[in-house]
Amino acid sequence: MKKILLIVLFLCFLSVPVYAQITLALQEKCAEGAKKFFLERINSYGGSWGGFSDEKGHGYNHFTSHYNKKLDKCFIRLEYSYFPKDKNEKVFRSIEIWNAFEGTRIGGLLTPVELPYYDCTVAGKTCNSPSEFENLIRPYMEE
Repeated sequence: MKKILLIVLFLCFLSVPVYAQITLALQEKCAEGAKKFFLERINSYGGSWGGFSDEKGHGYNHFTSHYNKKLDKCFIRLEYSYFPKDKNEKVFRSIEIWNAFEGTRIGGLLTPVELPYYDCTVAGKTCNSPSEFENLIRPYMEE
């Protein structure tokens, strides 16, 4: 019995590095796929990665990716902000969560600075604040 237990423990010990390598490979694949998704999306409307400035205003475009082991999916969080020079135009911030490989939108938050929120949904659920949005996306971006 003791011998069987030692063999099982030894096999478990050997499988940990293999599992870690597989997870790392999936995280790297997710990061590459998310970057491609972001660049294709941002290029489609003539934007750029990082900060930008033009005659109408300035802003920032950014993304983060996350491989969710539990769901075995790659998610991307896209963030856009825009600050127009014209004071009559609204400043806004947009955050969207997508499945990076399937191209399906999970949810988004559009927040004009002058309002508490404008539009907020995640997986068909309406949210009423940026903090509620963050709570609803946690199962996608932190698991």
